[in-house]
Amino acid sequence: MHDTPPLAALISLGCAKNLVDSEVMVSQLITLGYEMTSDPAQAVLILVNTCGFLEDAVQEGIETILDLARHKRSGSCHQLIAAGCMVQRYGKKLAALLPEVDCFLGTQHSYELAEILRSREKGSPRRLWIAPPRFLMGSNLSRCRSTPFFSAYLKIAEGCSNRCSYCLIPQLRGPYRSRSIEDILAEARNLAADGVKELNLIAQDTTAFGSDRASAGNLTKLLEGLEAVAGITWIRLLYAYPERIATPLLRTIAQSEKIVPYLDIPVQHCVPQILRAMGRANPDGNLEELIGRIRDQIPEVSLRTSIIVGFPGESAAQFKVLVDFIQRIEFDHLGVFRYSPEVGTRAARLPHQIDEGTKEARYEALLAVQQPLSRRRLERQVGRRVPVLIEGFHPETELLSCGRTATQAPEVDGLVIITKGHALPGDLVMVQLTAAHDYDLEGEICEPAE
Repeated sequence: MHDTPPLAALISLGCAKNLVDSEVMVSQLITLGYEMTSDPAQAVLILVNTCGFLEDAVQEGIETILDLARHKRSGSCHQLIAAGCMVQRYGKKLAALLPEVDCFLGTQHSYELAEILRSREKGSPRRLWIAPPRFLMGSNLSRCRSTPFFSAYLKIAEGCSNRCSYCLIPQLRGPYRSRSIEDILAEARNLAADGVKELNLIAQDTTAFGSDRASAGNLTKLLEGLEAVAGITWIRLLYAYPERIATPLLRTIAQSEKIVPYLDIPVQHCVPQILRAMGRANPDGNLEELIGRIRDQIPEVSLRTSIIVGFPGESAAQFKVLVDFIQRIEFDHLGVFRYSPEVGTRAARLPHQIDEGTKEARYEALLAVQQPLSRRRLERQVGRRVPVLIEGFHPETELLSCGRTATQAPEVDGLVIITKGHALPGDLVMVQLTAAHDYDLEGEICEPAE
């Protein structure tokens, strides 16, 4: 009889970039002989990969860790490990605040999990591992993917060298570091061989790719290389900063058979005075001209953006300018965030901080503005036949399946609810779009798209 392998559980908090880190750490646990379980009560090792971007995320991380710590008393858990951005931000304080945690790993050391666990097995008393982030993801690192088999995030760079006044990412993740095109293509080929059809390119700023070193090439060259990877059907570009969206990139997207007509452009605001206070590049740039140019060159493009409301000094008149801007542009997808004054950022020290009630009112108002805009843009697609990547059963019922069009990114955008026809997860099928809701579409399967 073989010994039953020890069980480990992972809880991954935060963004898609964090999720890739989690996938690498899970692979290291499996290498050490652990078997993964979704039930922390059964696990002898519990790993929490935290987010530290906002204070709300830090609070969620602490509450999650404290909740899981009960398994050290009543469950099987012998080791509780915290990793990621929250540790990088508050490591020494956390070590004192959370005696229940056996080991803390900052963002530099997450990729050394296996080595650190081995050192603990040999009796190392070290509990806190934090250093300036300099690590760079590589294709040699094994990932145990948590996304559906047909879709994957591909991290093309680490860190950030932008200096937005509200953001801690450069402190938590280090300076911007591009991977080489050759290494990214090697990982893309590995993912394709594993059955991946959809690549979602991520970095803190994907359009900054290659700007940190001449030998890295640029984003356009990378996209041209990914186009040639056999087996990949859709390539999606996330987190494209407006000041770096140039004509060659738009031309590459427009001419591509695989790069989907989709851009996630985090503009954050439209008022130059606010953008200047945010520390955004090119605060006086004409966003409407840029978006018009994008839509001219890629007529079928779907645009997502993120907006911060309640930034210090944002007047009622400036918020009205923002609302008018959103109504004129009609983004397909819009994420709204209430400004959070994070300790250690320049923005937290700015005068004229906005009260929480006003932030909440502006947040709700902007979401209310976006809702009919989203429905209107989706209604324009009704009657079309489009390829849809089937994800599986609808989240609310197994009587219906659902999927996504090329202009719907995983997790953050809406779905296509399939009301007629059958297909398996990972199938790419032609769907006749029959109805639109505020954020989702309905459709009937016509025939396979491949």
